[in-house]
Amino acid sequence: MRQTAVLLSLLWSGTAFAADPQLMNLVMPDAKILAGFNATSAIASPLGQFILSKISPSGKFPQDLITATGFNPFQDVAEVLAATAADPSNPGGLVLARGTFPVDRITTSLTGESANWVVTAYGGARLISITNPQDKVAHAVAFIGNSVAVAGDLASVKAAIDRSNGSNSIDPALAVTVNRLSANQDEWLVSSVSVGSLIPSNAPTGAAAAPTAPIPVATVLPILKNIQSFSGGVKFGENVVVTGEAVANSPENASALNAVIKLGVTLGASLTANAAKNPQLTGVVQLLQALQVTANGSDVELSLSIPEAQIETLVKSIPAPAKAVASARPPAIADVASAK
Repeated sequence: MRQTAVLLSLLWSGTAFAADPQLMNLVMPDAKILAGFNATSAIASPLGQFILSKISPSGKFPQDLITATGFNPFQDVAEVLAATAADPSNPGGLVLARGTFPVDRITTSLTGESANWVVTAYGGARLISITNPQDKVAHAVAFIGNSVAVAGDLASVKAAIDRSNGSNSIDPALAVTVNRLSANQDEWLVSSVSVGSLIPSNAPTGAAAAPTAPIPVATVLPILKNIQSFSGGVKFGENVVVTGEAVANSPENASALNAVIKLGVTLGASLTANAAKNPQLTGVVQLLQALQVTANGSDVELSLSIPEAQIETLVKSIPAPAKAVASARPPAIADVASAK
């Protein structure tokens, strides 16, 4: 199931151009949280090229995926859009991607890998669903032509296909923010739902929730629950620029949120005392110290500009994971026979 897991994880993860109209048309009308990723510009950026250079072309990933399906996620995906209604009583969501998908080869690979994959035609799309008795909710991937992929729970994927032949829209205010951010950011997130509604009602809030946390959880959670909406984006270039905005339910609560964020940055800077034990910590703290936080009425605005070269230096300083030593075992009979 390795190829299956890799494929679905990629679909669940990839101008300056606004979010693709066809992908937006497939989003559920009651969407409350949307996120987008411009894979084309991100991969072409200095940081994207650096990350690609760190991926060994001889490694099992992505070579196994490319060999089995003919699908190269670093070349064949242009844009990714994720959406959810953020309804705790009816969890579900969609991840939609525009790119070039060799549908026939992907289908053959998945169905040949496991009998649990079922391929059907639905609403003019190729629907690939998976049946697993251990899962309470069935999941699926659908391809509309060779250029659009839709992934999620089966009911949500079918509903998206049903919407493909009509004209649909999300909340107008949310759409305005989506268009603004997607036109200027390479990666973005927009939510019109209160943070409080996203926190489980049974979430622990006392000292037992995080006994070693420098800021008590019981102090932070009520402040987070005052956030009515939030958005943010990342722009890649010579500097990687991160921006964000949180809207509180009052100027007083925005000031409290502003203070908590600044306190968190200050406490993070104090961690440099452990830099001798963890050299990478110094670089991370330096990035945090560049964060700018400003309260403006009920809004809290955040911005962070990081030289791309500084991120490369930090990544290079991270030690490579130790390779597992192959266990010494006598060769199996089958191995000996094949060697002959």
